[in-house]
Amino acid sequence: MISNYQTIERVVKNNLCMGCGVCSGICPKDAIQMGMDDHKGYFIPSINNSSCDNCGKMKNGKCVIVCPGIEVDFEKLGKHWLGGSNSTDILGYFIDTIYTHATDETVRYNSSSGGLVTALLCFALEKKLIDGAVVIQSDPSNPLLPKGILATTVDEIIEASGSKYCSTHIGEPLSDLLKQDGKYAIVGLPCHIHGIRKWEQFNPKLAEKIIYHFGLYCANNNTKFGTEYFLSKNNISSDHVKKITYRGNGWPGKLMVSLKNGEQKEIKRGTTEKSLIRKLNFSSSFHYDFQIPRCLTCVDLTAELADISFADPWNKRFLGKEKIGKSMLVIRSQIGLELIKLAKENGIIEVENANSEEVRNSQNITFKKSAPSRVWLHQLFGLPVPTYKGKTYPIFWSDALSYFKYIMTWLVPFRFTRIFLPIVQIVRWFCSSFIHIMKKYRNKLR
Repeated sequence: MISNYQTIERVVKNNLCMGCGVCSGICPKDAIQMGMDDHKGYFIPSINNSSCDNCGKMKNGKCVIVCPGIEVDFEKLGKHWLGGSNSTDILGYFIDTIYTHATDETVRYNSSSGGLVTALLCFALEKKLIDGAVVIQSDPSNPLLPKGILATTVDEIIEASGSKYCSTHIGEPLSDLLKQDGKYAIVGLPCHIHGIRKWEQFNPKLAEKIIYHFGLYCANNNTKFGTEYFLSKNNISSDHVKKITYRGNGWPGKLMVSLKNGEQKEIKRGTTEKSLIRKLNFSSSFHYDFQIPRCLTCVDLTAELADISFADPWNKRFLGKEKIGKSMLVIRSQIGLELIKLAKENGIIEVENANSEEVRNSQNITFKKSAPSRVWLHQLFGLPVPTYKGKTYPIFWSDALSYFKYIMTWLVPFRFTRIFLPIVQIVRWFCSSFIHIMKKYRNKLR
């Protein structure tokens, strides 16, 4: 509960921080700085206690009030900001669901999926609907780490396109945004959007500045060690990397690495990899073993508090057929719907209808639906847990026990434990395959 915290210092100690950086943006004394924790492998906030005055002796500091790691009220925030008439357990409030792609084939081909985030932001900027956007780009000084920036040009937006499979924070660009006049968009993961919406609830003037909230589907975010491990398994030293692109060059894309010696490396993603060992290395690096621990107890897959949520359409309609890129959108607010209509009328995007149930099932929803069971398991062991309001899921023992598939998340910061990862990967694959076969057999008997 939020009442148990005065500043975000205890949030970090309780492993409830996911490094979104919203706290550093709201701090009135600039007392909070985001920095990479070299042991944990992700960005965390630190407080300069000589500057912090607990927000004028408030019971809870502003950093705690906006922190998404402690508490999120989906019902209150969803009804206040979105107004969608439909609602499901995974999608949240929404007005419509569509499949779409950018008509600019270069943008479409080079993006993670259909290029919609890039196309819509560039369109909104050129039409002067916005003066800039908070986006994530690779840090030029450290290509393995993403960096939040306030982009004010089309070139900056295009440069930031594509997925980033690593922890990132948006504290600095939010601080820049607050110092400027104008209207802005923000692109973020569910946790970023949670924090922004809570801040807007606390300070409506911020809501007047941020008119578009673009949310990216997210099952989990990763520490920097995930990318380092994956590169090492492909005989690439992190120190030799000049630039890394996790997605792009068509759909579902390839991982591209530019080395400082000019060499280019092209690596298949797990979804297209034929080798079992390489497939297991990919899933270990980016799905199982290098998660930020707080992601294990997050229930939001689809960025439920965004104006528009963006994802890949992992379903039979497109798998094996789509080669360039397609985006799946959940439109949640009227302002989001109006932007889509305007972009379509101006020939920026092409749109086709999407069944909401198909959209709901087009991602791995099992991981998020089992998150409340992991929360329950934390409570059982007396560990701090987040509070979610307006969302209920049943608790299952099987879901709670599935936590052990992700146990290495807590261990890989200790570098010596990574020598056991190949064994963990094989055991996990064997157990998952056995359970899958047994479920199919059981279903046949029914």
